[in-house]
Amino acid sequence: MTTLGQPPLVRFRHVFKVYRVADTGVVALGGVDLDVREADFVAVVGPSGSGKSTILNLIGALDRATAGVVEVDGRDLGRLDERELIVHRRDHVGFVWQGTARNLVPYLDVLGNVRLPAVASGSTIRAGRRAAMELLDLVGIAERAGHRPGQLSGGEQQRVAVAVALANAPRILLADEPTAELDSASAARVLEALRAANRELGITIVMVTHDLVAARQARRRVRLRDGKLVIEGVPADPVAPDGRLRLPNEATDALRGGGLEVEVQEDGEVRIRRREGGGADHEG
Repeated sequence: MTTLGQPPLVRFRHVFKVYRVADTGVVALGGVDLDVREADFVAVVGPSGSGKSTILNLIGALDRATAGVVEVDGRDLGRLDERELIVHRRDHVGFVWQGTARNLVPYLDVLGNVRLPAVASGSTIRAGRRAAMELLDLVGIAERAGHRPGQLSGGEQQRVAVAVALANAPRILLADEPTAELDSASAARVLEALRAANRELGITIVMVTHDLVAARQARRRVRLRDGKLVIEGVPADPVAPDGRLRLPNEATDALRGGGLEVEVQEDGEVRIRRREGGGADHEG
């Protein structure tokens, strides 16, 4: 595991990404600086269009930065040729997409899907049945090894997708809204599969999500707005032991701008009142 004194596994330095739409340039990222260390689990949160998925595309070498430097494991991805980028995508990065149909081959069973990446890359060791079954056991889906994707629930398919993404022992797993189409119980199992990969295998995970409940499962949370990094911190449980709701600073700032008076007590209690004397107090 990388220590704090060693270079980050992923490094963004003043990264811009501009997409051309007709005759207009659309800024997806506007000068982002970001470090992700080995074995970290980072959630990238923000509204639609904030640049979240662009960060994954750049780390995974599915796209190139317009300006700035994107480094993975000390390699400047902007300087790699196409053959080197293919190797990067195949051997160093695993992907879990939002749509389950994009992750799995429908006519292969679960075990075949997990073995496929290793077979495609020519690795006979990693393609072994035992290694694939170990990954399925890690994500809690080994009992479904003989089933095809169409016989699984959405949450089960996403857990298989996590195992597939781990099949070639990548350094980084990139997850783009992995729980967006799932109910809360299924989402919790997928998030536990990601945590298990991070905890047991030391895989670095960068997860894009708009779901703050999912984001709290990560070790760090990065917030984007309009293509810029606006908040970075360690997720905290919003509910205090006594049941009161904690609000982050940005939430209280938003409330103050919405016609409400917000008073933060010394013990962290927040009192919210309507301005101009109307209505009862609400405390959280």
